[in-house]
Amino acid sequence: MTLERPSPGTPVRAPATPDCGGVSIVFPVHNESFIIEQTLRNYIAELGARLPDCEFIVCEDGSTDDTKAVLERLTEELGFQLYLSNERKGYQRAVMDAVARASKPWVFVVDSDYQFAAIDYWRLEPYRLTHDIILGIKRPRRDPFYRVWLSAGQNWLLRRFFNVPYRDMDTGFRLFRKVAYDAVAGEIRHLSFFTAEFVVRAHHAGFRIHEVPVHHYARKIGSTTIFFISGLFAICVRQFAAILRMHAEFRRRRLFRPRQGRQQDGRGGRI
Repeated sequence: MTLERPSPGTPVRAPATPDCGGVSIVFPVHNESFIIEQTLRNYIAELGARLPDCEFIVCEDGSTDDTKAVLERLTEELGFQLYLSNERKGYQRAVMDAVARASKPWVFVVDSDYQFAAIDYWRLEPYRLTHDIILGIKRPRRDPFYRVWLSAGQNWLLRRFFNVPYRDMDTGFRLFRKVAYDAVAGEIRHLSFFTAEFVVRAHHAGFRIHEVPVHHYARKIGSTTIFFISGLFAICVRQFAAILRMHAEFRRRRLFRPRQGRQQDGRGGRI
């Protein structure tokens, strides 16, 4: 499958699809004091009035900079739900705890570093009518070379080990049915980064998944707190070991979908 770059220009806004149900817009946040205000203002301005039934949820994950103070200052003005943590949970647990707060039938989880434009949500919205999980994949990707390399390697391994067709399973821009998440969330335990394991398990549970190219932008300020060049080797070893454990679990529990059930990838294309 070949994915095109997102079309130039402004995505067509709406119409929203209220018959699909409301959307919880969730932001996991850790040490983003310099960018989180811009991120929240942008997303709330873009989506707050255009999605008929939505809520905004911010789950802070043990930040050590001024993120907590910024969020506490903004919450009354912008009207989002705020949950603070005194301890660092790590990315996977922080995202899962954030999604657990969602009350709407759909959940839109966005990384808080402002590398995705809020208006690109509308590229995902039409697929709520036909799919259960919609992934906004980075085209082109504006991360440091080592993150691009690490992600490409992990996605290649996941495709090989689990026979899934998806190209960017750890995207930070994803829209999904809460029932799809609830069906597999209790099993997510191996990979460090929530979305990839969620996508693999949801695929083999029979949920319909679609990838949509969206614009991706370089970080405007600060740097990632997850990936450091000095720790790349250890990250690679841990992730490869986690994929092996997950594959062994799938084989032991016979979680792989039967081959005849994987003749289409959820988008009408052959695998």
